[in-house]
Amino acid sequence: MKRLLFLTALILWPAQQFVHASQNPWKTWKQTSEQSVSYRTAAHTGKTDKKLIEIRATATVHSSIAGFLLFLQDVSNTPNWLVNASKSEIIKQYSAKEHSFYIKLAKIWPFMPRILILNSSYWQNDDLSVEINITDISAMTTDKKIPLALTNIEDYLKVKVHHAHWKITPKRPEGNDASIKLTELYIEYIFTADGRGNTPKWLADHIALKSIWKSMRNIRRQLPEEKWQQQAIKGITELSVIP
Repeated sequence: MKRLLFLTALILWPAQQFVHASQNPWKTWKQTSEQSVSYRTAAHTGKTDKKLIEIRATATVHSSIAGFLLFLQDVSNTPNWLVNASKSEIIKQYSAKEHSFYIKLAKIWPFMPRILILNSSYWQNDDLSVEINITDISAMTTDKKIPLALTNIEDYLKVKVHHAHWKITPKRPEGNDASIKLTELYIEYIFTADGRGNTPKWLADHIALKSIWKSMRNIRRQLPEEKWQQQAIKGITELSVIP
């Protein structure tokens, strides 16, 4: 099958041409009390696509909303949490809430190294949840794609991201532990990606599921660090832990 799902990343809500197949329930791949990864056959224009799987990863972690957004926006830190990522840089900053960036994925023998070229934008809902929409460069408007010409990427195979979406929902931590000064975030990340190449489907699926599991675990371990929790973001309303 022509694709290799290395995404763990990064990254990602369904593009308009993809829809959830209600007749396809999620199948749990791995689950603990703090995180989970499940999958199902991807759906395209209402029809299933047996060549690809849609992956859903969730995690619960103590963090402010701004802390999570700053964590993701620090692309120099991406290789520290995103499995297989070797380098990430912002290509163009359009506004405080939108930018284009790339992620280079390390070569895993005998596969060719991959690259993702993406656009990210976020917004906050009335219930204080935040959604981050990540789109492939191919889905971007022409005026945005033109300035994104990259050099020295001939040795990389471009991953096609069909859809990717983060949803971060804040909630008050359970219990009466006065030492807990951060809200609790429920993180959900859903994506479908085509790594291309000639990797067998069973191997590509296994790599994708294992990688996103480890990446979400890295987020849980790194995100609560004070470095990410000391700043506010203008326009982002936090859920206070004080009643």
